Amino acid sequence: MKLKHAWIAGLLTLCTSPLIQAAEATANVAIAPGQVSLAEEVKAEATVTAIDMASRKVSLTNAEGKVFDLVAGEGVTNLDRLKVGDMVTLRYLQMLDLELLKGSAGVRKRLVEVDGSKAAAGEQPGAEAGMQVTLYADVIDVDKAQQTIRVKGVDKTLTLKVNDPAQFALIAKGDQIKAVQTTAIAIGIEPKP
Repeated sequence: MKLKHAWIAGLLTLCTSPLIQAAEATANVAIAPGQVSLAEEVKAEATVTAIDMASRKVSLTNAEGKVFDLVAGEGVTNLDRLKVGDMVTLRYLQMLDLELLKGSAGVRKRLVEVDGSKAAAGEQPGAEAGMQVTLYADVIDVDKAQQTIRVKGVDKTLTLKVNDPAQFALIAKGDQIKAVQTTAIAIGIEPKP
């Protein structure tokens, strides 16, 4: 199912809330010749402390005891199933994969895919949303003295510092960098033990 960007933006605003301040984060980095993968996952939990169905306002308290309110838009289904004492869980995942494509410069492009889902009728309230952006950029210059590369994408040209000498040695003018950024968020209700 395709989602409107505004719905995802609404979900992602949760990531700046006090819920994330008490979050647990893990990060992983994997490096191979001509490839780098970075992944970060954040998990946060809060307890529902009050619900105002008329205004659709839900009050949550995080693990540090901070209280904050969220307003569930009309797109949030099954709000009537949410109860005081329920545990709300948020998972946020961000990944970046970079791949060096030797001698393939010339076709620059940017692809964006967005999708998601929300709870079906009768299920606990919850939602998932994701976005994947794939970019292809040409390597138009390599500066060995500064250990930087200049890449040209669809609408931007950037100078990037490559801190890994082994990776830098693999890159040449005329190569292409493929970057895939994936972002996913899931919000759900944890069952009571």
